[in-house]
Amino acid sequence: MAREASLRVVFGIAVLDLIGFGILIPQLGVYGVRFGASPFAVGLLVAVYSLMQLVAAPVMGRLSDRFGRRPVLLISQVGSLLGYVLFAFAHTLPLLFLSRVIDGISGGNVSTAQAVVADITKPHERARGMGIIGAAFGLGFVLGPALGGVLGAWGGNLAIGLFAAGLSAVNLFNTWFFLPETRKADSPSATTRTLKGAMSALTLPVVGRCVVLVLLYTVAFAQMEGTFSVYLLTRFLSSGPVPLEGGWLVHAVHPDAAILKEASLRSGALFAVVGVLSALVQGGLMRRLVASGGSGGRG
Repeated sequence: MAREASLRVVFGIAVLDLIGFGILIPQLGVYGVRFGASPFAVGLLVAVYSLMQLVAAPVMGRLSDRFGRRPVLLISQVGSLLGYVLFAFAHTLPLLFLSRVIDGISGGNVSTAQAVVADITKPHERARGMGIIGAAFGLGFVLGPALGGVLGAWGGNLAIGLFAAGLSAVNLFNTWFFLPETRKADSPSATTRTLKGAMSALTLPVVGRCVVLVLLYTVAFAQMEGTFSVYLLTRFLSSGPVPLEGGWLVHAVHPDAAILKEASLRSGALFAVVGVLSALVQGGLMRRLVASGGSGGRG
């Protein structure tokens, strides 16, 4: 029963964290342009979070191995809360960048939640346990963009940032009061297991090709995810094409409030639809195709 309760808490933590992430990402271009960012700078604004995670994630993994999952989750949630609050009150492009840097450095919620699942499930139950993280991704990327569009149209980056910060505060509360420490003193390093497993898997030709395909898909989707709202603002939601005058990082584009609201709504709606379709394909169509392929295979 304690294990099931912990899994429910972890699921809630992952869902709220990914909703907060999903709220923000489609809106970054809107507020980047509002504060004078060029399309190139908007791309950097989206990328800096992932760059900081790439640098910080191994460190957070080692800290969770040494000090436990719970302290690292709490640190990550405090960092996310601070990053969202800074986003809410940002009024310049450098502050937007700083908010994403802070959130990226401390963004270990989902990876640490996966470590918790690995700690409390047996090997034959692990796929089911990790499935709850996958379900959290699905919910986060459906509800997050939809909420972000509505919040952005209603209250701008203040409403978006404070709502996402509120989700992080709820996660802090749940982790502090309801999630026990799951790391055992004699457990092997989760970081080491992950690296060894990844390197071993990549030696298999089929897995290597799949990794390349996923990488290409992710790069393509991330390009659209970060800059679609810029395209909306500069091409469809203005009376005509907007001349982008300026340097690599700053452009002189100043859309009015009505255009910003419309861009927030449309960006949120588009990515909510993408989230729904992704969930339907992965949860329904792909499962049936895999089952059909398996039943019609060898033997």
